[in-house]
Amino acid sequence: MSFSSFPPLTVMTRHAAVQLKFSKDMPLKFCGHASGLFCLRRMPILKEARDEEEEEEHTEHVICNPSTGQYGFLPIVRTGSKSLLGFDPIDKVFKVVSSNSTYSSRTNVVNVFTLGIGEVEWRKIYSPLDHYPWSQGICINGVLYYLALGFHATTFYIVCFDVRSEKFKFMDTYKFTHYTTRLINYEGKLGLVRWTAYSESIMTMWVLEDVEKHDWSEHLFTLPGDKFSGTGFVSVVGVTATGEIVLMNNSYHSNPFYVFYFHPGRNTVKRLEVQGFENHGGSRVYAFVDHVDDLTFNMNSWQLHQDVLPRFESFNKSRALSLLDDV
Repeated sequence: MSFSSFPPLTVMTRHAAVQLKFSKDMPLKFCGHASGLFCLRRMPILKEARDEEEEEEHTEHVICNPSTGQYGFLPIVRTGSKSLLGFDPIDKVFKVVSSNSTYSSRTNVVNVFTLGIGEVEWRKIYSPLDHYPWSQGICINGVLYYLALGFHATTFYIVCFDVRSEKFKFMDTYKFTHYTTRLINYEGKLGLVRWTAYSESIMTMWVLEDVEKHDWSEHLFTLPGDKFSGTGFVSVVGVTATGEIVLMNNSYHSNPFYVFYFHPGRNTVKRLEVQGFENHGGSRVYAFVDHVDDLTFNMNSWQLHQDVLPRFESFNKSRALSLLDDV
């Protein structure tokens, strides 16, 4: 267990606004990201059932590469309310994992779609336990991790899905059930962070040291709330490759909008102001740490509905980036 004292604050600012719009007018929900690709879903789509008296809810998934502007649609699938994206670094394939469970009806049925190998349909696989994914997933070294509710509302798990073998493992989460718990990649290991600027001065981080033994190390850091006063609701986003814990505003209407970098080893906090969100009130902001493309994956290798992958209608309003003096 480790502990740190109050860190100083450094202030910076950036201005960069890149907007990406789809050619189809549709509301999208973010599902996950892995190795440079994003997964989103459009739901529900009402599709006529064979029985005219019944209707089924179907979901359309969108995979996009924000660097190239390409995106493509997966086949429509009947599914629940949660989807995740994983990446197998050995075979270099992406897989979309979509649970059939809903909050009120948990099952062990999981839909899987593999990108880049010619699949044209979703496959059904079965997990050992009924569960409902309730967090975003994170893929680390070919394993997709996410938090889930079990058959009973008081049963919680960390689900470990091996993207290559498509096998499930479940770990108890008796001390990780707080709603502010966030999954992170900490130096190539699964980490869980619990902290909110409003209610806690101590940030607690657990790192999974041994998957088979369920061995966790615990780390405590002091982050006084006055460093984040007036910035709205702040929560953990992830950890950079250099070990800095990244935090940001969660408020949709934060103005100015800040991102914070806390370095546990140096015990310092840097505050970065991101300009460009002024005219996007009501929109949710997502942040991704150390976004890197997998240059070996060819988006055009998909066997999808369209012959040519569409691209984002994108435009860049960026002005020069500027760095303020430290204060």
